[in-house]
Amino acid sequence: MTSYRFAFVILSILLFQTAAPHPSEVSIVGFGIRPGETRDAGPAVRQAIAYLAAHPGTTLVFPRGDYHFGPDEATAHELYLSNTDVVNPRRVAIYLEGLEHARISGQGARLLFRDRILPIVIRRSHDIEISGFEIDWPRPLMSQAEVVAADANGITLRIDPREYPYTIDDGRLLFVVEGRRLAPWDFMEFDPALKGVAPRTGDDGCLGRDWKGYRASELSPGMVRLDHRFSRLPKVGHVLVARHGVRDHAGTFIEDSSDVTLLDLEYRHTSGLGVLAQYSSNLTYRNVHFRPAPGSTRRFSGHDDGFHFSNCKGRIVVERCSFFGLMDDCINVHGTSVKVIAQRGPRTLVCRFMHEQSVGLEFGDPGDELSIIDRPSMLSVGTARIAAIRRTDVANFEVEVDRDLTSLPEGGAALENLTWTPDVTIRDSLFGGVRARGLLVTTPRTTVVEENTFQSSGAAITISGDANGWYESGAVNDVTIRRNRFEGCNTSNYQFSQAVISISPEIPHPGARPFHHHIRVLDNTFTVTDVPVLWAFSVGGLEMSGNRIEVSSRYDPFHPNAHGLTFLASEDVHVHDNVLSPSFAGRTVRVEGGRPETVDVRSWQ
Repeated sequence: MTSYRFAFVILSILLFQTAAPHPSEVSIVGFGIRPGETRDAGPAVRQAIAYLAAHPGTTLVFPRGDYHFGPDEATAHELYLSNTDVVNPRRVAIYLEGLEHARISGQGARLLFRDRILPIVIRRSHDIEISGFEIDWPRPLMSQAEVVAADANGITLRIDPREYPYTIDDGRLLFVVEGRRLAPWDFMEFDPALKGVAPRTGDDGCLGRDWKGYRASELSPGMVRLDHRFSRLPKVGHVLVARHGVRDHAGTFIEDSSDVTLLDLEYRHTSGLGVLAQYSSNLTYRNVHFRPAPGSTRRFSGHDDGFHFSNCKGRIVVERCSFFGLMDDCINVHGTSVKVIAQRGPRTLVCRFMHEQSVGLEFGDPGDELSIIDRPSMLSVGTARIAAIRRTDVANFEVEVDRDLTSLPEGGAALENLTWTPDVTIRDSLFGGVRARGLLVTTPRTTVVEENTFQSSGAAITISGDANGWYESGAVNDVTIRRNRFEGCNTSNYQFSQAVISISPEIPHPGARPFHHHIRVLDNTFTVTDVPVLWAFSVGGLEMSGNRIEVSSRYDPFHPNAHGLTFLASEDVHVHDNVLSPSFAGRTVRVEGGRPETVDVRSWQ
């Protein structure tokens, strides 16, 4: 920084600090960076954040234009992100910690990032609003290619070498990102006309199971031939999205914070989860979108999920948001259960975070209510409160509870923190063409999903629960799904996609009573191309009424589930007053286990 510019910045800060009262709005320009400058904006942003910390109630404005950030000028922090690879220390561009009553307004500004970097972190802060930004990578961390020919001997791809630099080495197609040559570990096939995943591809693979046996050659600059007898061929005109990145940095990370609002944001790309919130409360996201920029030829946006809520509490509100081109679910709301490894005395449990992407998380605080879970049945066998908690390393800790525990389940136990569970409202949003499912939600508190449109290539809504694999715990007790439109969902094969709405907890050995409770599916419109509409396992208390089932011939049926409705190990089910199209083929109902005499199905013939 030149001496006169440095002096200008210092003078600006002094003037801000001595003004009485301090201005309620300041511009990032006053801290030494202007829109359109190509140098890294990180140092100027850090000075501005320090000013916000010293002056609660201030709005920091970024005038419209481009601001650049890269890992060289970023700050390093040890952060453990839920459902994310551990790559500490992480490089962070905009790091907000210990702030109160702060606003950062982009006014349409673009934040442009380079390489592996976490754009925005909000930690240990209260009453924060981020609005009006577009977040992107000029060189995204994925690549794509248009299919221009496909025959029995291989496929020909058109690749834009300016946006997606590539090279060919010993017959392998490698994409170049910040000097690294990366081999795709997967391809996804997108149909430009649908703005989503091509039907019947998904996790079954758009090139077949043996696709890595190809030999690549360059026919001319930007034209690449992959010679191989692929067991499945993509369609000419479709786009293959090459996945060669890792899930290491979210687009925005919120931790140990409260009353955070995200407003009018456009995420064009992220290098991992889109917006990850963990151990935070009262979160509101309005007009936040994951989608390529208008006029862009990109078919992808985020590398993984859009919104991910892990171990949050209070109220989560998502309104008027949209999701296109994600490589995983649009929204995922869950807790994190931990395995009980041993018991030391009547009140002390030795516990472990079991999944490699959950190590380093905080499990709870003294006073938090715990559910003790029988892992084989996933049923709660009682509750207790944390009296003390002691961490031994990033994966292991001890919990002392407030009462004697005379015995634990013989098949193994897990703990779920019931205090860190949210009420959830998701409304008026568009779950467009993404790789997997639309909404995953598991919280014991109230969930309302209303007036949305779902077009995901997997299940539109999944309600799961697990204490044996991912350890994403959570039985639901109050879910209302009403006045939504489900349009051509579940057109490819994914886990937890047994139907358009899939209630599929991972229970190794069902217990004597249902796992999930009180789910209502009311007044929705399903426009289906296949048979299965609802699949429910281990549910007690389910109503499905007032829904319309319409039929579209846009895609060919493929799903192996031949029943419109499935109820397994369930009870107290009421299906009535639904209207089915005469051409709907899913009129059969499967009922097994549970209490079949309490499953009352009407108006489904």
